Amino acid sequence: MKRILLFLIGLLISVIPAAAQEWDISFFEDFDDNAFEWPLGTETQGTTNVTRVIKDSAYVWTISTQDPNVLWMGLNPGYPENRQRFRFSTEVKLPEFDPLTCAGLLLDSRENSFYGYVICNDKTYSLFESENGNVKTLIPYTPIKDFDSFSAFTMSAEINNGWVDLFYNGSSLDTYNISFGKGAFGLIAMPQTTESTEIAFGALSLESTNAAQETTFDPTAVDPNASENTARLVKMLNMKERITSTAGTYFTLPEKDMSLAMMGYYTYDGFGINNQDLLLQSDVAWSSGYERPDYAASGCGFYLRGADDYTLVEVYAAMDGGIHVNGFRNGTKVELITLKYSSWSIEGSGRLAVAADDQKITVLWNDAILGTVTDASWRWSGDAGYILHSGTNGDFGTRCVFTNGEGYIFN
Repeated sequence: MKRILLFLIGLLISVIPAAAQEWDISFFEDFDDNAFEWPLGTETQGTTNVTRVIKDSAYVWTISTQDPNVLWMGLNPGYPENRQRFRFSTEVKLPEFDPLTCAGLLLDSRENSFYGYVICNDKTYSLFESENGNVKTLIPYTPIKDFDSFSAFTMSAEINNGWVDLFYNGSSLDTYNISFGKGAFGLIAMPQTTESTEIAFGALSLESTNAAQETTFDPTAVDPNASENTARLVKMLNMKERITSTAGTYFTLPEKDMSLAMMGYYTYDGFGINNQDLLLQSDVAWSSGYERPDYAASGCGFYLRGADDYTLVEVYAAMDGGIHVNGFRNGTKVELITLKYSSWSIEGSGRLAVAADDQKITVLWNDAILGTVTDASWRWSGDAGYILHSGTNGDFGTRCVFTNGEGYIFN
């Protein structure tokens, strides 16, 4: 568990916006010198020492602490008038593998609250919110598939129309709906160890533009009844081009407790809908009545595009640690993809989601995209629902409990 203990170092700087461009540069610091008089030298806060130097066009923090904590440094750039969209960026170089370390961007720091977007050298990213010292994780630590442990990287946060979009080396990672008050932005360091840790920050910038110039996402198109989490997933899937439209109809799924003690068989429970393109998600808990089931054939999930009992697409989290996506046409099974989500377990839980849009079928686990089938030929309207695969005859067989389910039918 990554731990967070907060303390504040404030730095207020006023800057003059640069000449108009597609993105206007309001603030830029490449750390070639110390023109802005960044704090240098060693500072002690409780059991934490941080030494800051500027070298090789980087602002280098060396931190030693008895208790893993957050250090942050904010600056108020003076936001340009009549702008709605802002992009904060910085370059970061973390220790290659050890010790475990996170760092990134301070966002919208106002009095006793702020947001933090961090990337860690265990190849994960996260977004959290701190308010009056209370920390709430908004996006849990989620893997970055193409993370390069040996190089510095650029991380950016674009804030537009109430949403913050997160980027790694220019590629979209995630999004979240926040309350933005044009507070300070800056740098965050989060050593997750008592070992001495060095973090190097490179070019830091704030840019701005008019929201209407470069945005395609219309939040008003999303069903206003949609939950915050569903709205976030819809926007993220649209950003990553997994779905083409964000307009749709939101509905909740019934809770369901299912079990089957027939090895090699499955059972399902439909929602009574007839659609092709939709998003389904639910918390799923599973257990096995036998300690050595057929792991790959034991699992819980969804089916969709169910034209009949023999023609459908299924997506289920199996006890072998994989999420299996299979297509059936007139009873003939085609294995589309298997995505690793964990190690094998006869008892566990997580949040499973599947989004289908024409030929694309995207699987998410704990709100993070695991993978996408891009050329599915199973394209027709049909029912959707829960599905259970039993890998044992022992006792109750395989059990699946579905809770907090949500659906979204794309228009």
